[in-house]
Amino acid sequence: MPYVRTLRDRVEKFTAKVVADTVRDRFSQVESIAKSRVAEGMGPMVSIRELVRGILEAEGVPVGQHAVYYSFAFKIASKAFSHSGPALEKEVEGWKAYWVTANGADPAILDKIIKLILG
Repeated sequence: MPYVRTLRDRVEKFTAKVVADTVRDRFSQVESIAKSRVAEGMGPMVSIRELVRGILEAEGVPVGQHAVYYSFAFKIASKAFSHSGPALEKEVEGWKAYWVTANGADPAILDKIIKLILG
């Protein structure tokens, strides 16, 4: 009969396996690399947010509804980072339809965001 690991078993293994000094040493060894990668990865997302903010302000979207459009922009950007061509087009069409129906987003504003991100 198989042994079922309890929470206590898992905590004991984790405690034995993860030594604070070892973790601290490993993080200090890669700290500069990690910080530069985070800065590089966050740059495009910050730019997208600021550009989308300009579209929303120009369209008169109330501040309380901005999050709907920011989340759409981030979703499309994440798809653009990993897909291209017809696959990307279909992903974008699907997410646009979802945002219109589920979140009540304005399709014309979503089109502007798509054009901003994908060109």
